Amino acid sequence: MGADDEGGNSGNNGSHSQDAPAWADYAVAAGLRRVVKDCEDPSSSSKSGRASVDVAAAEGVDASDTTWKSAVDKWRAQSSTLSPRNGSAKRKTHPAQWHLQPQHRYDRKTEAALALSVDGGHRSPGAQSRSGLRTPQPAEEPDAESPSSTVSIDVESLVASTSLPESPAVAQALQSASPPVRTQTKRIMERAPLLRPLPSGANDPDWEFRYALEARPDTREEFAKLSALSYPVIVTYVLEFLPGIVSMTLVGHLESPLTKEYVGGVSLSTMFMNLTGVAFGFGLATAMDTLCAQAYGAGKPMKLGIYLQSGFIVLGVTVIPVFLLNWYTTEFLLWMGQPADVAVLAGRFSRLVLPGIPFLYAYELFKKLLQAQNVVLPMVFIAVLSNVVNIVLGVYLTFYTSLGYDGAAIARTVANVVLPGSLIPLFLWRPEVFRQWWPGWKLAQALQHLRAFLTLGIPGMFMMLLEWWSFEIMAAFVGLLPHSVVAISVHSVLVGVSTLTFNFFLGISVATNIRVGNYVGSNQPEHAKMAASLGMALALAVSALLAVVVASTRYVLPMVFINDETSVVLAGHALLFLLPYQLLDAVNSVMQGVFRGTGRNALGAYINLFAYFAIGLPFGLYLAFPLRFGVEGLWLGLTAGIFGGCCVSVYKIFATDWEDMADAARVRTS
Repeated sequence: MGADDEGGNSGNNGSHSQDAPAWADYAVAAGLRRVVKDCEDPSSSSKSGRASVDVAAAEGVDASDTTWKSAVDKWRAQSSTLSPRNGSAKRKTHPAQWHLQPQHRYDRKTEAALALSVDGGHRSPGAQSRSGLRTPQPAEEPDAESPSSTVSIDVESLVASTSLPESPAVAQALQSASPPVRTQTKRIMERAPLLRPLPSGANDPDWEFRYALEARPDTREEFAKLSALSYPVIVTYVLEFLPGIVSMTLVGHLESPLTKEYVGGVSLSTMFMNLTGVAFGFGLATAMDTLCAQAYGAGKPMKLGIYLQSGFIVLGVTVIPVFLLNWYTTEFLLWMGQPADVAVLAGRFSRLVLPGIPFLYAYELFKKLLQAQNVVLPMVFIAVLSNVVNIVLGVYLTFYTSLGYDGAAIARTVANVVLPGSLIPLFLWRPEVFRQWWPGWKLAQALQHLRAFLTLGIPGMFMMLLEWWSFEIMAAFVGLLPHSVVAISVHSVLVGVSTLTFNFFLGISVATNIRVGNYVGSNQPEHAKMAASLGMALALAVSALLAVVVASTRYVLPMVFINDETSVVLAGHALLFLLPYQLLDAVNSVMQGVFRGTGRNALGAYINLFAYFAIGLPFGLYLAFPLRFGVEGLWLGLTAGIFGGCCVSVYKIFATDWEDMADAARVRTS
């Protein structure tokens, strides 16, 4: 509307200047006009204000009460007592780099996107996102002793009475926009608060959504960040894979007639403990991948300490059945039909390694907490230190003392204790890092989050178990093939190479999980979508590189695991059948990380169940036995299964509503 209407409005308000709500009318009118018009012409408010003064004077209204300057002064005086707003907190944007789109995004083809943002000017630990823009934060509760900070108004009449004439360019853009921008703007204005409540120091968990601006994702910058985050995680997981190989190598070099039994005992003990101990604890700890990454992205670092305590409770209870199962490893292996002498040695090794399991669980929780904050380099140094302790102490106890076989198990336990113990010097050296996320012992709050932890942790555990179980079942059927001794040797080479390459994909998966979780937690769905796509692209690139390495060294790699010439040649041929599996495993691993980052662990578990047990194992057994493809047939069946799982995962990823994922993360971290 024109200046005459504004002047009439001012005059009407001025006639009630003595009433209590008069200042509210000024505040609302000036505030709404300021929000709507500043995007187009910041100087227009002052011009229309002078026009309103002239019209008011022409109508005989007291100019001292109705002048625009007086109205603005009243609005500022009253709003200063209700809102922490200040000029320094305004969001800075650059029109050449930012597209101003609210959460209810308009059509990307239109350039008439109107962004309304209400910011109280205060900052929280995570309020400033990596893109440089403030992310939505919880509203603070109003002070009970302060005047009411909310104003009930008729939005339609207010918009009609305070709207300004549109420029021809804006009017044309508004008319051509689809869906209509006017309708969307009205919807946003009806929901966006005009004034913020007073700060009380406590966040309201049921806060209203803030229409924050999201920076346009930069592909190169995000790819660089993802790569920089991936390689330390890859190195960490490769180093964590080594202790099992070191233990078998140590006992395999003992000068004893029982050397083969020693190697078999360590192998069976490691297999049984992975399935009944490590998989349970590490699987439940995957809840931290979702909770910590999203809480850190949402700017709530103290939540990480609460989730850590929830993890201590859950994994502390899990240790009890894990101890019972592994204490009776011998009995379980005998029940499974394993040779008695090997089963006894495996049970002996397991009992000596068991004391280190609680420390291994604690390290896993701390590792995921730090990774969620993009802190990954300390884990590399800690893993290196643990391997050095395992090797040095293992060599000494195994070959230079009377412990022999038991010495390798004791060294493994000490190395597991070193993992979380090495974090103590880090926290002493950098106490500010510890204080950022540790709120003190809050067991009551930790208990309240157990449901959320288990809701994510149990499906995450099955995501891991289903894959591991499929490999162990496949290994059992390999022993039933003709020429089983050679078949087992070839299969062991394929498992060793695939496990080694899987650690590369797992590192990229964890890095993608962190980036996606951080972005959905900070309400940046477009960034989360880009991180997921770049993670898959990076995994494919690394997989292709590893495929070239494996193919070119396929007759050399088997010598690391076996020394029989016939088995080496057969394994080199079988490695060619591993390459398509490796390519699909890379994509599947990253998509599992995306599911964890968005809190859809159950979906990942169902996909693994479908891929490995509905397709992979049945088809592999059919190829291996009726069609007599042997070991290669089992791996081709597994490849077919993971291909089916990848198809489902890709469909689910591309059908994801990333804004819904951001909404779910906001609820989860509230």
